[in-house]
Amino acid sequence: MRFKIRAYQRAVFIAALFMFLCFTGTAQETRFGVKGGLNYSSIVGDLTQGLKFRFSGHGGIFLEIDFSEKFKLQPELVYSSQGFQFSTDLASIQNGGSVGDDNDFRTNVQLNFITIPILGKFAINDSWDVEFGPQFGFLLNQVTKIKDLDQNSNVNADRRSSVSGDFQLDYGAAVGLGYKVNDNLSISPRFYVGLRNRLNALAGAQNYNAAIQLSVNYMFK
Repeated sequence: MRFKIRAYQRAVFIAALFMFLCFTGTAQETRFGVKGGLNYSSIVGDLTQGLKFRFSGHGGIFLEIDFSEKFKLQPELVYSSQGFQFSTDLASIQNGGSVGDDNDFRTNVQLNFITIPILGKFAINDSWDVEFGPQFGFLLNQVTKIKDLDQNSNVNADRRSSVSGDFQLDYGAAVGLGYKVNDNLSISPRFYVGLRNRLNALAGAQNYNAAIQLSVNYMFK
């Protein structure tokens, strides 16, 4: 019950935060848009030897709130699939063991988030702008897939498991560029690094979520 209450509170916080940003936008010239694209993500920091980046995707909605010709605020509400993959077991990684190329198993860990980036956009010229600001993420679930890569194996080790994320909070900083193709269409590469340590229970150990994103954005008039 304790975890369910916390998850509910965080879900309410997500909705309240985005509604507040929408309300703020009504006082300025505001445009609504949709976005989607690719993620290239992993975990960086301590105890990450052997972890590799994985491709996934994201999609959501955003507002562009004009404060001046040079500055805009862009709050977003985005589903983002992140995570990592590795070709050895976690015990070997944590014990500092070597990672071999002949491992027979590949594990893919998919971390599904609802994220709320709140970015300031500073115009460089009519086509380019610089974007940076905080990002808050709430973990929906963690999906782990283990695949047997040994074609000669008689054991079917392919399996999938999913556990709830209980809206666990992640937060960090995002920075990127925006290129305006026309009045409606733009492209934005972005880098995100988490600032909340994922390993609070392990004294002295620190690692964080990291993701490179490439988005295509469409704004409605």
